[in-house]
Amino acid sequence: MRVVFLFLVTLAATYPAHAEDSPSPASKQFKVLVDQYEQEGGATVFAKRFLALAEEHPKDPAAADALLWIVENVRGRSETTKALELLTANHVDSEKLGSACGDIARSRSLAAEKLLRALLDKGPHDDVKAQACYYLALLLDSEAIVVDQLRAAPDLAPRVVQYYGKDYGKHLASLKPDELAKLREQAYETMLKSFPDVTAQDTTLGKVAERALFAIRHLSVGRVAPEIEGEDVFGKPMKLSDYRGKVVMLCFWGHW
Repeated sequence: MRVVFLFLVTLAATYPAHAEDSPSPASKQFKVLVDQYEQEGGATVFAKRFLALAEEHPKDPAAADALLWIVENVRGRSETTKALELLTANHVDSEKLGSACGDIARSRSLAAEKLLRALLDKGPHDDVKAQACYYLALLLDSEAIVVDQLRAAPDLAPRVVQYYGKDYGKHLASLKPDELAKLREQAYETMLKSFPDVTAQDTTLGKVAERALFAIRHLSVGRVAPEIEGEDVFGKPMKLSDYRGKVVMLCFWGHW
């Protein structure tokens, strides 16, 4: 009896842990869909199935996996936008989104920008927040390029709407350079203040932010150029500011 009693106590103590470790129905369904996709292909078809899984089990961690699968494999479709919206609504606290921030930014949509901002503002994990800040800044940089192109050639607006979709295309066409520059500065200032030591390839986010802020503040169209001091071709001292108000062409060359 003592042996049986000890066995039952041990079983009762360990059973919940085993039950907790077992995969959820949503997790099993996700694995089945992944296996089917690898055999059959057709990302746009399976995007609808992964989306249905996430909507059926909105809070399950497997739902985040399903939504991230869509973001990674399908871009520029309604399923992708819906996946980004559901991630924002239900999975901002997931650590899985850190490594996915690059794919999120590459979606280039209003939903992507909102998700990155939500991760930065509300996410509980510092490493995820750092990635969200970095890729939000890159997304804003890409928007600035489009805005500059539109400013130089306004007739490109219909093509921008066609390429990026109606909502995001109109958003890009409505952006004002000065306002966008302020948003970029804010993102890089946050990066410099909050995540300076986080590594990014062969550098740190602090150094990335310093370079970007210098470019935004001094090298953008309409900003005052940084001072340059040196000697002219005749060996006389010169400063760029001496020519303020005049058209100046700078030529740089070197010998290695």
